[in-house]
Amino acid sequence: MNHLCKIGLLIFTIFLWGGCLGSSSLTPPSWFATTPKDDSLFVGFGNAKTLDAAKANALSDIITQINVSVQSQFNLNTQRQNSNIEYHSSNDVWLDSSNIEIGSVQYTKNEFKNNLYYVQAQIPKTALIKQFQTKFNNLYNMLNASKIGQCQALSAKEFALLSQNIENLQLYALYLETLNQSTQDLSKFENLLAQNSPLPQAKLLINSNDTSSVIKEMIKNDMIKEYGHFYAIDANAKNTLKNDVIISTNGKEVKIEVTLTILDCKNNPSFSTRVTHTHSASKQYDALRFASQRVSVQLYKQIQEWIER
Repeated sequence: MNHLCKIGLLIFTIFLWGGCLGSSSLTPPSWFATTPKDDSLFVGFGNAKTLDAAKANALSDIITQINVSVQSQFNLNTQRQNSNIEYHSSNDVWLDSSNIEIGSVQYTKNEFKNNLYYVQAQIPKTALIKQFQTKFNNLYNMLNASKIGQCQALSAKEFALLSQNIENLQLYALYLETLNQSTQDLSKFENLLAQNSPLPQAKLLINSNDTSSVIKEMIKNDMIKEYGHFYAIDANAKNTLKNDVIISTNGKEVKIEVTLTILDCKNNPSFSTRVTHTHSASKQYDALRFASQRVSVQLYKQIQEWIER
């Protein structure tokens, strides 16, 4: 029995030492994960089975550091000071590799060891500042050039343009501030967006050649349903959704034609379109109801296309 115990102890000892040796053989290069003392650089490390993947991981390490730097200084889940706009941190607004110009990334060290590639990457902070400042200025100047805000009551197109770009402007401003850089004040854009949120307002005006109050109400309700995707309907609003409606009937066939003109606060047209739909049904009222729904949906599509242009 003692003999078996000795054999068992020997096997255990060999296994233990083997594990230790195996562990030491997996030690990364001495420079790996040792950040140089240079405040002018962001330095990252990555390893992987291929060199390209290791480089990508090293860049990802730098990006994570930048994002953490911003998080440590700002609470992005609370309301910004002096604004009704809430800025929320989320994966779709954080910096990622697509925001970094590849030419600014320097891969200063790499080594193949333990069947892995180890890489050190670095980005000069001055290069990031230049990139972020350029992107911020381009967005800021684009919004200024659009003359957005000539009317405090925004159109649906202006609202979409502003809401789509203000978050990126805020993000680049945060990164630049983290890098001790100042930017133009965003309060005029933030306040304008807040005044028109959650949707810009517009009053609904319908001129129809049909005097039936029932039909007018039906068309009105269908329009409000579709326009409500872009505007909050309000009788006192500065914007106007002017609809000229022509209804023609031929037996059980009904044709509805609508000319929509969106007027701004100065009563100037900002968008105009014409849609039409013809429908037949066993009852004229059913044909009217269907045609009303269809032209309203067409109006929705026309406004959506206008916003996206």
